[in-house]
Amino acid sequence: MTVQSLSSRQKAISYTTLFISIGFGIIGQLLMKHTMSSSTLGLNWSFIQQLVLALTVYSLGIVNWILALRVVKLSIAYPLTSLNYIGILFGSYYLFGEKITLIRIFGVILIFLGVLLVALPIQRGAKT
Repeated sequence: MTVQSLSSRQKAISYTTLFISIGFGIIGQLLMKHTMSSSTLGLNWSFIQQLVLALTVYSLGIVNWILALRVVKLSIAYPLTSLNYIGILFGSYYLFGEKITLIRIFGVILIFLGVLLVALPIQRGAKT
């Protein structure tokens, strides 16, 4: 295995880890919303279990984020986390019946296009 293929493989693993981090972040946030919406803030056993699950899932996202940053540039990784907005928007719609308006769809499209522009690789020889 060449050094270049190892680097490509490591980069692919890091980006996969980054997207796993984003997924855990989305799921963790949705679980937190579910926990807080379905409880009366009483410290009963069910509430504590749900909250611990939500925080654990969210924490797994943070661990994956840290691992991804070993290779992925922060200037690329951080804008990609705005994909959380898209996941939260659709998760809130499906799980909590929140409305998706035309202006929200337009906003998500703008976010997605912005992420694409930031995540596209910089061409060699381009002057900055």
